[in-house]
Amino acid sequence: MARPLSAAYANKSEIYDSARPSYPQEAILFIQRQLDLSLGLPVLDVGSGTGILTRQLAATGMPMIGIEPDANMLAKAKAKNGQPSANYRSGTAEQLGAAPCSVAALVCGQSFHWFEPGKTQAEFRRVLATDNPVILIWNIRSPDCDEFHRAYEQLLNDAFERYAETLQIDEALESRVQQFFSGPYEERTFHNSQQLSESGLLERTLSCSYAAQPGTLEYRTASNALNALHQEYQQNGLVSLNYKTRVVYGRI
Repeated sequence: MARPLSAAYANKSEIYDSARPSYPQEAILFIQRQLDLSLGLPVLDVGSGTGILTRQLAATGMPMIGIEPDANMLAKAKAKNGQPSANYRSGTAEQLGAAPCSVAALVCGQSFHWFEPGKTQAEFRRVLATDNPVILIWNIRSPDCDEFHRAYEQLLNDAFERYAETLQIDEALESRVQQFFSGPYEERTFHNSQQLSESGLLERTLSCSYAAQPGTLEYRTASNALNALHQEYQQNGLVSLNYKTRVVYGRI
């Protein structure tokens, strides 16, 4: 039986941290403006991975704690942490390991789709000490904004056996978000992009949950296809991978 995709990031902490996009500064500042941090309590970044979002929010002065279940991701976040207002510890969305009414706010960067909405809502309510909104954020790749992105999407469908599972997760996301929030919620979107070399496009793709591990036939086949795609569409050695950064926020 195949492991769940949520467990497929094992041994990908290095490539995840180096290849995944950060979040646009406009989105970071927007999140900051939504939160009242006057109580001096920390903000939890739940499912923090290698700390990409945690570090960006901490750079604004927010007291941040990244919560991450994967030991390798957590170790990478701790090793790379250069923000004095950021800390990290092990935990899950459903079991945060925080005391009741001990946090000012909760954010989830590129992670909410892995959570069980009902249990997560109950746990977030338990630890929240404020009426701050919970904020969910994703960098969502644009699959059809131009010929390169359409060709890339087709490559993912053709090259990776488990890519279809991620599309099913995406299709279920809206019902999970509706289940999670107790009432109306709002959202904002921001533009984001990465300029990627041939090796950068390969690493960005292989950092995903559906991508095969090195040494497999699927890995070798996908690598060759990605290199050929990059050569076809590169301009001055780079391709632009575009995203819609989606920020969803509401009370629970």
